[in-house]
Amino acid sequence: MDKKTMSKLSYGLYIIGTRDGEKNVGCVVTTVSQATSDPVTVTLCVNKDNFTNTCIKKTGSFSVSILAQNFPINTLRIFGFSSSRDKDKFSNAQFDLTASGMPYLKEGVLGYMQCKVVESVENHTHTIFIAEVEEAEILSGGEDAEPPLTYAYYQDVYKGKSPKTASTYHEPEANNK
Repeated sequence: MDKKTMSKLSYGLYIIGTRDGEKNVGCVVTTVSQATSDPVTVTLCVNKDNFTNTCIKKTGSFSVSILAQNFPINTLRIFGFSSSRDKDKFSNAQFDLTASGMPYLKEGVLGYMQCKVVESVENHTHTIFIAEVEEAEILSGGEDAEPPLTYAYYQDVYKGKSPKTASTYHEPEANNK
Protein backbone atom coordinates (compact mmCIF):
# COMPACT_ATOMS: atom_id res chain seq x y z
CA MET A 1 0.00 0.00 0.00
CA ASP A 2 1.26 3.46 -0.86
CA LYS A 3 0.67 5.40 2.38
CA LYS A 4 1.46 8.66 0.56
CA THR A 5 -2.06 8.37 -0.87
CA MET A 6 -3.34 9.34 2.57
CA SER A 7 -1.68 12.75 2.19
CA LYS A 8 -4.19 13.49 -0.57
CA LEU A 9 -6.99 13.64 2.02
CA SER A 10 -7.69 17.17 3.19
CA TYR A 11 -6.84 18.01 6.79
CA GLY A 12 -6.89 21.12 8.90
CA LEU A 13 -4.58 21.87 11.80
CA TYR A 14 -6.15 22.43 15.19
CA ILE A 15 -5.04 22.97 18.78
CA ILE A 16 -6.95 20.84 21.26
CA GLY A 17 -7.19 22.21 24.81
CA THR A 18 -8.26 20.45 27.99
CA ARG A 19 -7.28 20.37 31.67
CA ASP A 20 -5.34 18.27 34.13
CA GLY A 21 -6.71 19.61 37.40
CA GLU A 22 -5.73 23.28 37.36
CA LYS A 23 -3.19 22.86 34.54
CA ASN A 24 -3.97 23.69 30.91
CA VAL A 25 -3.07 20.87 28.52
CA GLY A 26 -3.06 20.79 24.72
CA CYS A 27 -1.76 19.37 21.48
CA VAL A 28 -1.94 19.74 17.69
CA VAL A 29 -4.21 17.44 15.70
CA THR A 30 -5.26 17.13 12.07
CA THR A 31 -8.31 15.00 12.68
CA VAL A 32 -11.35 17.04 13.70
CA SER A 33 -14.46 16.82 11.57
CA GLN A 34 -18.13 17.54 11.90
CA ALA A 35 -20.16 14.35 12.23
CA THR A 36 -23.77 15.59 12.60
CA SER A 37 -25.69 18.86 12.47
CA ASP A 38 -28.54 18.23 14.93
CA PRO A 39 -27.15 18.06 17.49
CA VAL A 40 -23.85 19.42 16.23
CA THR A 41 -21.20 16.79 16.90
CA VAL A 42 -17.56 16.41 15.90
CA THR A 43 -15.10 13.56 15.89
CA LEU A 44 -11.55 13.95 17.17
CA CYS A 45 -8.67 11.44 17.01
CA VAL A 46 -5.85 11.66 19.57
CA ASN A 47 -2.97 9.22 20.04
CA LYS A 48 -3.37 7.01 23.13
CA ASP A 49 0.18 7.88 24.27
CA ASN A 50 -0.58 11.60 24.17
CA PHE A 51 -1.13 13.21 27.59
CA THR A 52 -3.99 15.25 26.10
CA ASN A 53 -5.81 11.97 25.40
CA THR A 54 -5.56 10.99 29.08
CA CYS A 55 -6.85 14.41 30.17
CA ILE A 56 -9.80 14.38 27.75
CA LYS A 57 -10.81 11.01 29.17
CA LYS A 58 -10.63 12.47 32.73
CA THR A 59 -12.51 15.71 32.02
CA GLY A 60 -14.87 14.52 29.30
CA SER A 61 -14.37 17.89 27.60
CA PHE A 62 -12.04 19.67 25.21
CA SER A 63 -11.77 22.80 23.11
CA VAL A 64 -10.82 23.07 19.46
CA SER A 65 -8.93 26.16 18.27
CA ILE A 66 -9.34 26.48 14.49
CA LEU A 67 -6.01 27.79 13.22
CA ALA A 68 -5.57 30.43 10.51
CA GLN A 69 -2.79 30.26 7.92
CA ASN A 70 -0.97 33.05 9.77
CA PHE A 71 -0.88 31.04 13.02
CA PRO A 72 2.56 31.54 14.66
CA ILE A 73 4.77 28.64 13.55
CA ASN A 74 6.75 28.66 16.81
CA THR A 75 3.54 28.18 18.82
CA LEU A 76 2.57 25.36 16.47
CA ARG A 77 5.92 23.67 17.13
CA ILE A 78 5.49 23.99 20.91
CA PHE A 79 2.03 22.41 20.83
CA GLY A 80 3.08 19.74 18.33
CA PHE A 81 6.54 18.65 19.43
CA SER A 82 6.51 18.73 23.23
CA SER A 83 4.39 17.10 25.91
CA SER A 84 2.02 18.81 28.33
CA ARG A 85 3.22 16.26 30.90
CA ASP A 86 6.33 18.36 31.46
CA LYS A 87 5.69 21.68 29.70
CA ASP A 88 3.08 24.40 30.13
CA LYS A 89 2.36 24.96 26.45
CA PHE A 90 -0.07 27.79 27.20
CA SER A 91 2.45 29.84 29.25
CA ASN A 92 3.55 32.06 26.36
CA ALA A 93 0.33 31.95 24.33
CA GLN A 94 -2.65 34.30 24.26
CA PHE A 95 -5.57 32.20 25.44
CA ASP A 96 -8.90 32.34 27.18
CA LEU A 97 -11.19 29.76 28.79
CA THR A 98 -14.54 28.48 27.58
CA ALA A 99 -17.57 28.68 29.88
CA SER A 100 -16.68 25.21 31.20
CA GLY A 101 -13.00 26.09 31.69
CA MET A 102 -11.30 24.57 28.64
CA PRO A 103 -8.40 26.66 27.25
CA TYR A 104 -8.47 27.92 23.66
CA LEU A 105 -5.97 30.06 21.80
CA LYS A 106 -6.80 33.55 20.54
CA GLU A 107 -3.84 34.60 18.35
CA GLY A 108 -3.95 33.39 14.73
CA VAL A 109 -7.20 31.53 15.39
CA LEU A 110 -10.37 31.76 13.29
CA GLY A 111 -12.68 30.41 15.98
CA TYR A 112 -13.08 27.85 18.72
CA MET A 113 -15.48 25.16 19.89
CA GLN A 114 -16.16 23.79 23.37
CA CYS A 115 -16.99 20.07 23.15
CA LYS A 116 -18.40 17.48 25.55
CA VAL A 117 -17.48 13.85 24.89
CA VAL A 118 -20.53 11.62 24.40
CA GLU A 119 -18.70 8.49 23.24
CA SER A 120 -15.21 7.22 22.51
CA VAL A 121 -13.81 4.35 20.49
CA GLU A 122 -10.37 2.80 20.96
CA ASN A 123 -8.86 2.29 17.51
CA HIS A 124 -5.35 0.82 17.23
CA THR A 125 -3.04 3.70 18.28
CA HIS A 126 -5.68 6.43 18.67
CA THR A 127 -8.88 7.16 20.55
CA ILE A 128 -11.75 8.52 18.48
CA PHE A 129 -13.79 10.93 20.59
CA ILE A 130 -17.33 11.78 19.52
CA ALA A 131 -18.42 15.04 21.12
CA GLU A 132 -21.31 17.46 21.16
CA VAL A 133 -20.38 21.05 20.45
CA GLU A 134 -21.66 23.08 23.41
CA GLU A 135 -20.20 26.46 22.50
CA ALA A 136 -18.68 27.90 19.32
CA GLU A 137 -17.49 31.35 18.40
CA ILE A 138 -15.85 32.99 15.40
CA LEU A 139 -12.86 35.03 16.59
CA SER A 140 -11.60 36.32 13.25
CA GLY A 141 -13.86 36.43 10.24
CA GLY A 142 -15.32 38.37 7.42
CA GLU A 143 -14.07 38.76 3.90
CA ASP A 144 -10.55 39.71 4.99
CA ALA A 145 -10.04 36.69 7.27
CA GLU A 146 -7.10 34.42 6.70
CA PRO A 147 -7.99 31.00 5.29
CA PRO A 148 -7.81 28.02 7.68
CA LEU A 149 -4.40 26.41 8.13
CA THR A 150 -4.38 23.10 6.28
CA TYR A 151 -1.93 20.27 6.69
CA ALA A 152 -1.02 20.60 2.98
CA TYR A 153 -0.13 24.29 3.49
CA TYR A 154 1.91 23.40 6.59
CA GLN A 155 3.88 20.80 4.61
CA ASP A 156 4.28 22.85 1.41
CA VAL A 157 5.07 26.29 2.86
CA TYR A 158 6.63 25.49 6.24
CA LYS A 159 8.10 22.14 5.16
CA GLY A 160 6.45 20.85 8.34
CA LYS A 161 6.77 17.34 9.69
CA SER A 162 4.52 15.25 11.93
CA PRO A 163 5.58 13.71 15.24
CA LYS A 164 5.39 9.92 15.48
CA THR A 165 2.19 10.16 17.55
CA ALA A 166 0.30 12.02 14.78
CA SER A 167 -2.29 10.19 12.73
CA THR A 168 -0.64 11.70 9.61
CA TYR A 169 2.88 10.44 10.47
CA HIS A 170 4.74 8.45 7.81
CA GLU A 171 8.20 6.93 8.10
CA PRO A 172 10.73 9.01 6.15
CA GLU A 173 11.82 7.42 2.91
CA ALA A 174 15.35 6.05 2.80
CA ASN A 175 17.76 8.27 0.91
CA ASN A 176 18.79 6.26 -2.17
CA LYS A 177 22.08 7.74 -3.32
